[in-house]
Amino acid sequence: MVLILIVGLLAPGCAAPAPPREGSRARIAPSPTSSPSPAARVLRVRVYADVDHRARGLHWERAFEAWLQRASNAVRGPLGVTFELESARAWERRGSDGPLEPVLEALESLDAGEDVDLVMGLVAAPVSFSGAQHELGFARVLGRHCVLRGLGGELPVEARQRLEVAVLLHEWAHTLGAPHVRDGRGWMSPKYDAGQKGFDARTLALLGAGLRHLPGARVELEAQKAWARELRGAVEAMTGPAWEGPERDFLLEWTERVRASSVVLGPEGTPRSLTPLERQRLAEVIALEKAGRPDVAAEALEPLAVRHPQDERVQLLACYLAVRLTPGLDATRERCERAISRFPGEPSLRMNVALLHLHAGRFDEARDSLVAARRNLEARAEVEPAQWADLAGLFLRAHCVTWAEETAARAPGLAAAAAVLEQAARLRRQVALPARAEAGTSPALEPAREGDLVRAVSDVEALLHAGSSGPARERIAALAQAFPASASVALLQCELHLFQGRLDSARTACERVLALREDAVQAHLLLGVLATNTRAHARARKHLERVIALEPSRTEAWHLLAREYRGTRQLRTLQARYREQFARDLP
Repeated sequence: MVLILIVGLLAPGCAAPAPPREGSRARIAPSPTSSPSPAARVLRVRVYADVDHRARGLHWERAFEAWLQRASNAVRGPLGVTFELESARAWERRGSDGPLEPVLEALESLDAGEDVDLVMGLVAAPVSFSGAQHELGFARVLGRHCVLRGLGGELPVEARQRLEVAVLLHEWAHTLGAPHVRDGRGWMSPKYDAGQKGFDARTLALLGAGLRHLPGARVELEAQKAWARELRGAVEAMTGPAWEGPERDFLLEWTERVRASSVVLGPEGTPRSLTPLERQRLAEVIALEKAGRPDVAAEALEPLAVRHPQDERVQLLACYLAVRLTPGLDATRERCERAISRFPGEPSLRMNVALLHLHAGRFDEARDSLVAARRNLEARAEVEPAQWADLAGLFLRAHCVTWAEETAARAPGLAAAAAVLEQAARLRRQVALPARAEAGTSPALEPAREGDLVRAVSDVEALLHAGSSGPARERIAALAQAFPASASVALLQCELHLFQGRLDSARTACERVLALREDAVQAHLLLGVLATNTRAHARARKHLERVIALEPSRTEAWHLLAREYRGTRQLRTLQARYREQFARDLP
């Protein structure tokens, strides 16, 4: 018998034999030798025998090997096939009564069989003999597994051996796609008869197609498409009441799905899921990555990534490892973007692509990817706080300060989120960004534009430090147009005037910054420098003390303040404070 899975049409189940129409039964000769001599092919078989089967025969392994040999003798001529026993293994299950479908599913879970051509399970003989194939054996159409019942000693030896060959080859043929043939004369009949012998010519053609393309067609897209084309031609030639039924319909549906698919499909007509062995390999890959061996993990994962493009967990990990190891490669970006097209609702993919953009300096693209990741997270009923913290950190790296703060606030209590909030506050003070708008008020600066302004401040300061005041002046003028009344632009103007020696203009610009953001630490430092140079000691001390209060790590403020306190009692106090802060003496 056969397990049929009709995608979108039928639930998993057995294909029941369609009753023949009186007077219209197709007369099909078995024709086992009608085809030219095929190329020789050895098929490796792994067999499992359950407790009940083993209890009924002392030398069951030897008996099964002889069974395989008889089956080989029957198909070596017409198909060139020889079955070879790869291994015989004990199967710790009991209970041979009842339907065979759950037994088949247990065998599939036990051993995916990717390293052999066929996995067989042996269970004990039925209580009484039945000629119905579904009671003697069971297989999944286009699968790799079948289950066979042993046969009791009540049958004469020759009859039993003939029946064993018929049952084994019947179920094996199902795994290559062969449907039942309801003329009652060949091995693919739904009911066994002692007079049956061989496969009919059209079934032989179908089996030949499978032998030409398997096992590659189970894991390689082009090989599967080639098999599907040939399989469809063979099935379409099977016309008449002998082949009518859901099995033929399923095969035509499956081949059509393969034709339209961009990924390898399993027997169910859906993308192949991970086998137990592949799930074990995936766990090993994750363990390698956690152990600090991402290069080995990526190499071990690659075969799974190629074989399972529709498996979300595999593709997420493949994108992550590629971003970690080769962020500068176009292939890494393409891999992650392909994964996004398949799993558009997965936020971690968007975050990894944002990392690639950040690595390449594409800040606008990074921002857009992060905004999309935020939408993905917001659409979920439950989100791990760590995901919000990770997203907040990436927003900050993209200089989207407000969005970083808002996102970090969704992960209260996490150290990573607290670190983002602290760094965002420092960045605001450093470049004199407007403070976050209070609830219900309009922001002073659109969050989407914050990154542009932060990067512009950094670029202009780099020009000034390099002595390029002309280009810096031009950039500042453009920023004043784009961000009117911005404290950040006023800060740059203060630095430019100071660089040019225009001290009064510099002082005016920096004081304008503090009027907008009193905690703008750089403005305090510049005003402290100006006051020191003009011997305005009280003003210098005020601004430099404010710098230290806001950013204790700014050592240049400590050094300037030490000069201001030289010869006073405050110097000793400052030195003690410095030792406490840095665990060393103030130079």
